[in-house]
Amino acid sequence: MKTKKINYNTILKYFALFFLFMVLANAKINDLSPFVYALFFACLYVGLNEKLTAAFTLISATIISPSLQTFFVALTVVGVGLVCFYLHMLIKKKIHLITIFLTFVLSLITYFYYNFNNFSHLIYFCLMGIISLYVFIVVNQVMCLRKNCFKLTLDESICFLFTIALLGLGLAPISLYNVFFYRLILMLAIFILISIGSANLTFAVTLAFSFGVGLFQMNLLPVAEFAIVALMAGIFSMPHKIKIGVVTILTDILIQFLFFAKNIELFYEILPIIAATIIFILIPNKMLNNLSDLVYVKKSEMSSRNLINTTRKNIKKRLSELSNVFLDMKQIHLNMVKRELNKEELTAMLTREITSSCCKDCLDKSRCMRSLGLDNKSNLELLIDIALTKGKVSLLDLPSSLINRCGKVNQLISLINRLCDEYRQYKTMMADVNNVKILLADQMGAVSNLLLNIGDEINSNVSFDMARENKIISRLLSLNVECKEVLLYNEKNADLSAVLVVKANDAFNPIIEKVITEVLKAPMQIASVTPMEEGDFNSIILTKRNKFDCVFGLASCNKAGNDECGDCHSIIRLCKNKFLLALCDGMGAGKSAHNMSALTLGLIENFYKVGFDNDVVLESVNKLLAVNNGENYSTLDVCLIDLDKEIADFIKVGSPFGLIKRESNMDVVNGGALPIGALDSITPAIFKTTISTKDMIIMFTDGITDAFLSQENVIEYVSKLVSTNPQTIAESILNEALRLSGMSAKDDMTVLVARTYLKTISK
Repeated sequence: MKTKKINYNTILKYFALFFLFMVLANAKINDLSPFVYALFFACLYVGLNEKLTAAFTLISATIISPSLQTFFVALTVVGVGLVCFYLHMLIKKKIHLITIFLTFVLSLITYFYYNFNNFSHLIYFCLMGIISLYVFIVVNQVMCLRKNCFKLTLDESICFLFTIALLGLGLAPISLYNVFFYRLILMLAIFILISIGSANLTFAVTLAFSFGVGLFQMNLLPVAEFAIVALMAGIFSMPHKIKIGVVTILTDILIQFLFFAKNIELFYEILPIIAATIIFILIPNKMLNNLSDLVYVKKSEMSSRNLINTTRKNIKKRLSELSNVFLDMKQIHLNMVKRELNKEELTAMLTREITSSCCKDCLDKSRCMRSLGLDNKSNLELLIDIALTKGKVSLLDLPSSLINRCGKVNQLISLINRLCDEYRQYKTMMADVNNVKILLADQMGAVSNLLLNIGDEINSNVSFDMARENKIISRLLSLNVECKEVLLYNEKNADLSAVLVVKANDAFNPIIEKVITEVLKAPMQIASVTPMEEGDFNSIILTKRNKFDCVFGLASCNKAGNDECGDCHSIIRLCKNKFLLALCDGMGAGKSAHNMSALTLGLIENFYKVGFDNDVVLESVNKLLAVNNGENYSTLDVCLIDLDKEIADFIKVGSPFGLIKRESNMDVVNGGALPIGALDSITPAIFKTTISTKDMIIMFTDGITDAFLSQENVIEYVSKLVSTNPQTIAESILNEALRLSGMSAKDDMTVLVARTYLKTISK
C-alpha cells in the first residue's frame, strides 16, 4: 500500500495563514476588529480550504478575545459563510463578488445584536469589514492564483500596503519582556528588501507597516523612526550582509539615543534589530536570489522581449540568404533551357543529314556535287520547308529537274519525311522539358520572393504594452479567471494582438474576450486556443474582430446521365481577414472532368495558402497542366475577398462572366482568356472592386449561362431576386437554369454565392 506523500509547501502555507488569522484578530482600531472575519470570507471566495479557514477563524477570535460573545459572533460568521459556500458547491457555480459581500454583512447579525444600541459603532465596523474583505480578496488572488508572477497594478499595490499596515497594527501589542516583536519583523523585512536591491519597495513597506504600529500607539513617531532607518539602509546598502546590519543598527541607536529611548530602554529597542541582523546573516544567498527574481520579473520580461526582436532580425538575415540560394537556382535552370533552332539553322542541319545519308553511296555523287551543288541544295531546302509546313513531302512536290537526274527519289522522299517527323517529336519533347525547367525556375523565383516577403514581415520590431498587461491580469483575476501571463504586441502598423496563458477550464470563458475588449478599447476575438506542454494551462491568441464577415451559398447538379459532377468549388479562409472562392470546370463531364477540376483547384488552393502571387499561381498551374495533359483543359473562376480593405479581386481564365449584386445596381465581371492548360502561357482577365455590406458576389459555370442563353437574361433574372440569403439565391438560379433546360441538365451546373455583412459586437 502506497503512503500519501506529505506536501510540506501546503503545510507551510496554511501555517502562515493561521499566523495571519492570529495577527488580524489582534488588530483593532478603537476596539473594532472585523479583519479576521473579512479574511475568512476572502479565503472562501478564492477557494482555500473552507474547513481549515473556519477553524482558524474560531480559534484566533476566541484566543485573542476570550468571551462568550466573541465565540457566538465568530460561530455565526463561520456558519453563514459555510452555508453560502456549500450551497454554491451544490449548484456547481462560483460565488459572485456581490454575493460574498452581502453574505459577509449578513454573517454579522450576531454582532449587530450585541451592539444594537451603538449605531455609529455598527456602521464603522461594517464599513471596515467590507473594505478589508475587498483588500483581502485582491491579496489572496495574487498570492494563491498568480503564484510566482507578482506584477502588481496600482490597486493591488494599495491593497498589499493596506494589509501590511494591518499586520503592523496586529503585531504592535505583542511583546516579551519589553521586547516588541514587530521591531524584529520589520527590520528583517528591511534587510531582505534592501539586499535584493529594491529601495522603493523597502520604503513603501516600511511606511505601511510602521503606520500600522503608529495607529496602535496613536503616535506617528514610529513612522518617522523606521522611515529614517530604511532610508539610511538604502543609501549605505552594501553587498556584504554584516555591513548592512551594522549601518542599520548604528542608525537606530543614534535615533533612539537622541529622540526616543533612555538608559535601559535603549537595550530593549536595539535587541530586536540585533536579532533581525543575525537571522538575516543566516538566510542563504540562494533564497535571497529567488526573492530577487520576483522583484525583477519585469526586467526579465524586457530581456526576453528584446530577445524576440533580436531573433526576428537574425531570422530575416537567414531568410534573405536562403532567398539568394533559390534565386541562383532559378538562374541555373533558366540557363539550362535549350534554345529552339531557327528556320535557317534547322534547314541547314537537315540538308547536311540528308546529303550524308542519301547521297553517300550514289555513283553520281561527284557529278552532282561538282556541277549541280547549289541547285541540289536549293531543291533540298525547298523540300524540307514543304515537309515542315505540310507535315510531309510527296512525289508531286519534287522539282522536275531533280526527278530527271536523281535515281533515289523514293529514298529521298522517305528520308525527308522521317527526319522531319523525328524533329517534330524532338521539338515537342524539348518543349516539355523546357517547360519543366522554366516551371522549376519560376517556382524557385517565387519561393525566393516569398522568403524575402516573410523576412520583411519578421524584420519589423514587435512593440509591447506592459501597462495594460497588468491591468488585464488584475481584471481577469478579479473575475475568478486564473491568468498566468499576458503578452500584448503589434507589428508595424498592424492591430494589437494578445496572447494569454490561462487555466484550461477557463480557455473558452466569454469573460476573456469581454475583458480584453474593454482594456484595449477595440473589439477582440479568440483566434486560437493551444494546450501548453507544462501544467494545466492553455495559450490563447486574441486578434481584432473583423468589421465584416462572409456567408456563402452553393448549389450544383450533374449533367444528365453522369454520376459525378465535373465542376469543383473551393471556399477557404486564407487568413483571418481573407477568403478564397473558386470554381473550376474541367473539359467535358463526368469523372474525368471532375478529376481534372479537382487537380486544378487543389493546385490553386495550395499555392494561395502558401502566399504566392496571382501571376505565379496561374502560370505555374498552367504549365503543370500543359505538360501533364495534352487535351484536358479547365476554366477557372477565382475571387479573393479582403475583409479589412473591403476589396474583391476577380481572376477569370476561360470562365463565364460573374455578377456583383448590390443594393442599387448590378456589376458585371466579364470573363476572358483561354482555359488553363490550353497554351504554354495565359493572360487572365482581372477585375478589382470594392465591396460593402449586403453586396452579393455570384459566380457560376458555363452550364448555367448556357441554359439562360444570354448574359442579359441572367442579369434580368438575378436582379428580380429579393432574398439576402446566399443559399436561397444559389438554389433559385440553379432551379431556373434547370427549368430553362427542360429539367434535364445539358452540362454540369454550379452556382457559388457570397454575401458580406457587418458584424455586430455583443456587449
